Amino acid sequence: MAVIGYILASILLILVQTAFLPQIPVRAPFDLMVVQVVYTALALPRLKGCGVILVTGVLVDGLSGSPFGFYLTSYFWLFFSLQIAIQVLHVYSRVLIYVAVLVGILLENLVALLALSVSGVNAATMVWAVEQGVEQLLWGALLGPLVYVLLAVGYRIGGGLTRGIVCQLEGGDGV
Repeated sequence: MAVIGYILASILLILVQTAFLPQIPVRAPFDLMVVQVVYTALALPRLKGCGVILVTGVLVDGLSGSPFGFYLTSYFWLFFSLQIAIQVLHVYSRVLIYVAVLVGILLENLVALLALSVSGVNAATMVWAVEQGVEQLLWGALLGPLVYVLLAVGYRIGGGLTRGIVCQLEGGDGV
């Protein structure tokens, strides 16, 4: 049941990033799905999280217009890196969350630079991509933890609403 909730939250975040934010004069300063991937990696077990990341990566790849597999690759590397890191580090450490968001943005930009270098673009485009990556890292340092907290609050509210609905449908006092 949690997997469905995480996939629905991912879809909602994709819709916000691709449909809502472009309608106002604000563009997403970095890929908000990186924060979702970090949250998924810290909250779900490996197999369930892997399923969520697979669906999320395929959806973002399909909607983004980038080479297929770009976001899926970035999200999987971040997810599995965090799965290894949480075996050693405290899962809900504020420092881990902060660093994980920044590493996710950096990893996504490194995959983009690799794709650009393989495609044979000119040096000016590579410089522009590096500048965009630095800008995204700065925005991620400022807004990443805030987006993480908003996701956590949203999941708590959604979980409470889901438990209430299930309780009403079963006709009992709840679990």
